[in-house]
Amino acid sequence: MDFYTNAQETEYAAKVLFDAGVYRQAIYMCCLAVELYLKSKLHLVPHSDHLETSHDVVGQYKAIIKRYPPKSDLSFEIDRCRKYFNESRYPYAGDARVYTKEFADEFLHCVAAVKDFIDNKCIATVDDLKNKYNSDHNT
Repeated sequence: MDFYTNAQETEYAAKVLFDAGVYRQAIYMCCLAVELYLKSKLHLVPHSDHLETSHDVVGQYKAIIKRYPPKSDLSFEIDRCRKYFNESRYPYAGDARVYTKEFADEFLHCVAAVKDFIDNKCIATVDDLKNKYNSDHNT
Protein backbone atom coordinates (compact mmCIF):
# COMPACT_ATOMS: atom_id res chain seq x y z
CA MET A 1 0.00 0.00 0.00
CA ASP A 2 1.31 3.44 -0.86
CA PHE A 3 1.64 6.28 1.64
CA TYR A 4 -1.22 8.31 0.17
CA THR A 5 -3.77 5.49 0.35
CA ASN A 6 -2.59 4.67 3.85
CA ALA A 7 -3.04 8.35 4.78
CA GLN A 8 -6.61 8.33 3.44
CA GLU A 9 -7.47 5.25 5.48
CA THR A 10 -5.85 6.71 8.57
CA GLU A 11 -7.75 9.97 8.11
CA TYR A 12 -10.98 7.98 7.80
CA ALA A 13 -10.15 6.09 11.01
CA ALA A 14 -9.55 9.42 12.76
CA LYS A 15 -13.01 10.62 11.68
CA VAL A 16 -14.64 7.40 12.90
CA LEU A 17 -12.90 7.74 16.27
CA PHE A 18 -13.90 11.40 16.44
CA ASP A 19 -17.54 10.55 15.71
CA ALA A 20 -17.39 7.87 18.41
CA GLY A 21 -16.10 10.41 20.95
CA VAL A 22 -12.66 8.79 21.26
CA TYR A 23 -10.83 12.08 20.93
CA ARG A 24 -7.34 11.19 22.17
CA GLN A 25 -7.01 8.37 19.66
CA ALA A 26 -8.60 10.50 16.93
CA ILE A 27 -5.84 13.07 17.50
CA TYR A 28 -3.20 10.35 17.28
CA MET A 29 -4.65 9.11 13.99
CA CYS A 30 -4.80 12.67 12.63
CA CYS A 31 -1.12 13.13 13.41
CA LEU A 32 -0.30 9.85 11.70
CA ALA A 33 -2.39 10.84 8.65
CA VAL A 34 -0.45 14.11 8.37
CA GLU A 35 2.82 12.17 8.45
CA LEU A 36 1.63 9.76 5.77
CA TYR A 37 0.38 12.53 3.49
CA LEU A 38 3.77 14.24 3.75
CA LYS A 39 5.64 10.99 3.12
CA SER A 40 3.56 10.46 -0.01
CA LYS A 41 5.40 13.36 -1.69
CA LEU A 42 8.92 12.88 -0.37
CA HIS A 43 9.90 11.06 -3.56
CA LEU A 44 9.53 14.39 -5.40
CA VAL A 45 12.08 16.30 -3.33
CA PRO A 46 15.67 15.86 -2.19
CA HIS A 47 15.65 14.64 1.40
CA SER A 48 17.54 12.71 4.00
CA ASP A 49 16.83 8.98 3.84
CA HIS A 50 15.75 8.88 7.49
CA LEU A 51 12.65 10.99 6.71
CA GLU A 52 10.88 8.08 5.02
CA THR A 53 11.30 5.79 8.02
CA SER A 54 10.95 8.31 10.84
CA HIS A 55 8.08 10.20 12.42
CA ASP A 56 9.86 13.50 11.74
CA VAL A 57 6.92 15.45 10.30
CA VAL A 58 8.77 18.72 10.83
CA GLY A 59 11.68 17.52 8.68
CA GLN A 60 9.33 16.05 6.09
CA TYR A 61 7.40 19.31 5.82
CA LYS A 62 10.58 21.39 5.57
CA ALA A 63 11.94 19.16 2.80
CA ILE A 64 8.73 19.42 0.79
CA ILE A 65 8.21 23.18 1.14
CA LYS A 66 11.68 23.88 -0.26
CA ARG A 67 10.25 22.90 -3.63
CA TYR A 68 6.51 23.43 -3.09
CA PRO A 69 5.80 26.57 -1.08
CA PRO A 70 2.38 26.32 0.61
CA LYS A 71 -0.26 29.02 0.11
CA SER A 72 -0.30 29.38 3.90
CA ASP A 73 2.36 28.29 6.34
CA LEU A 74 1.40 25.08 8.13
CA SER A 75 4.39 25.07 10.50
CA PHE A 76 2.27 25.61 13.62
CA GLU A 77 0.01 22.70 12.73
CA ILE A 78 2.94 20.46 11.80
CA ASP A 79 4.73 21.28 15.08
CA ARG A 80 1.54 20.51 16.98
CA CYS A 81 1.24 17.15 15.23
CA ARG A 82 4.81 16.32 16.19
CA LYS A 83 4.04 17.09 19.83
CA TYR A 84 0.72 15.28 20.07
CA PHE A 85 1.73 12.26 18.00
CA ASN A 86 3.51 10.94 21.09
CA GLU A 87 1.45 12.59 23.81
CA SER A 88 -1.83 11.27 22.48
CA ARG A 89 -0.45 7.73 22.17
CA TYR A 90 0.78 7.60 25.73
CA PRO A 91 -1.85 8.89 28.16
CA TYR A 92 0.73 9.44 30.90
CA ALA A 93 2.63 11.92 28.71
CA GLY A 94 0.42 14.92 29.37
CA ASP A 95 -2.79 16.32 30.70
CA ALA A 96 -5.62 14.10 29.43
CA ARG A 97 -8.13 16.94 29.87
CA VAL A 98 -6.84 18.53 26.66
CA TYR A 99 -8.38 15.78 24.51
CA THR A 100 -11.74 17.41 23.98
CA LYS A 101 -14.03 17.36 20.99
CA GLU A 102 -12.97 20.92 20.10
CA PHE A 103 -9.28 20.08 20.33
CA ALA A 104 -9.68 16.93 18.22
CA ASP A 105 -11.64 18.93 15.65
CA GLU A 106 -8.63 21.23 15.24
CA PHE A 107 -6.56 18.19 14.24
CA LEU A 108 -9.15 17.07 11.70
CA HIS A 109 -8.89 20.53 10.14
CA CYS A 110 -5.10 20.21 10.18
CA VAL A 111 -5.28 16.94 8.25
CA ALA A 112 -7.59 18.58 5.71
CA ALA A 113 -5.17 21.51 5.28
CA VAL A 114 -2.18 19.21 4.80
CA LYS A 115 -4.12 17.03 2.34
CA ASP A 116 -5.15 20.16 0.41
CA PHE A 117 -1.48 21.24 0.26
CA ILE A 118 -0.39 17.78 -0.91
CA ASP A 119 -3.19 17.51 -3.49
CA ASN A 120 -3.00 21.01 -4.91
CA LYS A 121 0.55 22.33 -4.48
CA CYS A 122 2.80 19.25 -4.62
CA ILE A 123 2.22 18.35 -8.23
CA ALA A 124 4.68 16.03 -9.95
CA THR A 125 6.09 17.10 -13.29
CA VAL A 126 6.48 14.76 -16.23
CA ASP A 127 10.21 14.51 -15.42
CA ASP A 128 9.41 13.61 -11.80
CA LEU A 129 7.18 10.79 -12.96
CA LYS A 130 9.75 9.51 -15.47
CA ASN A 131 12.42 9.51 -12.77
CA LYS A 132 10.15 7.75 -10.28
CA TYR A 133 9.02 5.02 -12.62
CA ASN A 134 12.42 4.53 -14.22
CA SER A 135 14.04 4.13 -10.82
CA ASP A 136 11.22 1.81 -9.63
CA HIS A 137 11.70 -0.44 -12.65
CA ASN A 138 15.49 -0.43 -12.43
CA THR A 139 15.64 -1.72 -8.87
